[in-house]
Amino acid sequence: MKYKTRDYAKALAEILSDKNFNEKQITQGFLRLLERQGDIKKAKEIISATKILLAKKKGKKSVTFESARKLSDGQKQMLSKFIDEGDIVEEKINKELIAGVKIIIDSEKQLDQTILRKINNIF
Repeated sequence: MKYKTRDYAKALAEILSDKNFNEKQITQGFLRLLERQGDIKKAKEIISATKILLAKKKGKKSVTFESARKLSDGQKQMLSKFIDEGDIVEEKINKELIAGVKIIIDSEKQLDQTILRKINNIF
């Protein structure tokens, strides 16, 4: 990788934040650039980081709810207090967590209320 994921994401976010450009054309061109640079395997990670940067520019945040099983409607309702309108919300299933939920905000702050964490704290 010639450039770091963060550098690619910053560049893409800067270009996409300018409304004078066609988002689809920019994204396609950016993917061609990644392919030429041999970094296409990092595209998903770069795009995810770009979404977070764009959300921050708009004063929004990225929130990931990670749980062992699909969240029920009641659980989603309870967790909705962590999100605001316009935030990027993602749900991930990680069976290793056993039970509970991990809330990650902007890939930085984390609230881990999983059984796996509690078991690991015992040992």
